[in-house]
Amino acid sequence: MKKQLAIALTGCAVLVAIYFAASTGGQIQSNVQADPDNSLITEVANDKTAPLIQADPEEIELNPINPSPKKHIKDEQQSAVKSYVVWNEMKELLAKGEVNNELEKQLIESLRKKPNQQVYEEFKQLLQIADSNLNSRNQEYLLSLLAVINTEESAGLLLTTLENTKITDSNAIYVARKSLQKISQSAKHINQLEASFMTMSSDNLFLPNIANGIAKNAAEQNFDFLVAQVDAANEKSPIAIASMTNITNERLVPQLQQLINTRATESELSIASLNTLANMGQYEAAVALIQWSAQQPASSKAFVGELFSTARQRSPSAFRAIEKQLNRQQFTSSEIKSVIEEVYLQRN
Repeated sequence: MKKQLAIALTGCAVLVAIYFAASTGGQIQSNVQADPDNSLITEVANDKTAPLIQADPEEIELNPINPSPKKHIKDEQQSAVKSYVVWNEMKELLAKGEVNNELEKQLIESLRKKPNQQVYEEFKQLLQIADSNLNSRNQEYLLSLLAVINTEESAGLLLTTLENTKITDSNAIYVARKSLQKISQSAKHINQLEASFMTMSSDNLFLPNIANGIAKNAAEQNFDFLVAQVDAANEKSPIAIASMTNITNERLVPQLQQLINTRATESELSIASLNTLANMGQYEAAVALIQWSAQQPASSKAFVGELFSTARQRSPSAFRAIEKQLNRQQFTSSEIKSVIEEVYLQRN
């Protein structure tokens, strides 16, 4: 088995390099023609109709409207078998520095249908082999592959690898971060991201990317998670604070306002909450900033100006909020109001 797993991806893995735009030298052979401007991994990620291994004629049947549980179980079993068969074929090619696009498609689709623990165990072993120059690209290739599979199992292996495995190659680090971005495109894996944030060491290279993924998809309970990490006042707290500017969910505006109103004015969390509103790019967030600004003294005009300059750059919603709400507020300082009006005049 050890001999079987000793795969060295010679040269640069074409699919990974194109998908993640990593600039590594060398080329890898492929026995399938591929368009250099359209990587297979990108295609598979966007194309849910990628073909599977062609079935034998006697296996082809019309799918009933409500397939029986037995049929579903059989399909899953076949998918699990296929994934290992395909992976074995891929290993033989990878050992020679070749990538077969069609086999890769089949493996991705099979693992999406049914996880195969034997395949994932071999992935796990290969991921322990650190990338070295352009001689071995195991980590770079497999991290990207796990992100494209994008299931609970593949995301779990991706996250545990980044937590427990030393990744030092610059291309592998780049791909790892892009892979985290990919699995963070929705809230699908947010619970796994939170668990990883809790268990990762504070000096882990990828901890900020984990925190950003949580903030980007945060709902109310996830926002509470980030606040709890800040309040923990440990080495991870600054990372949690920095991630807050990635929050875009306008439903969190009331919670941000509550933090601003209940925490000390100069506290890091209060300032971070104001910056989050400015970066949010939502109408309700800009309204909340106007309401807060109306209560501020003239001495805060520089900070208010910074907040609204950021807000206007993020979204035209800031201008609409100023148009509709500025004159409805009773300002403690006319200077503060003038600062916001100046920002509004820059809309053209």
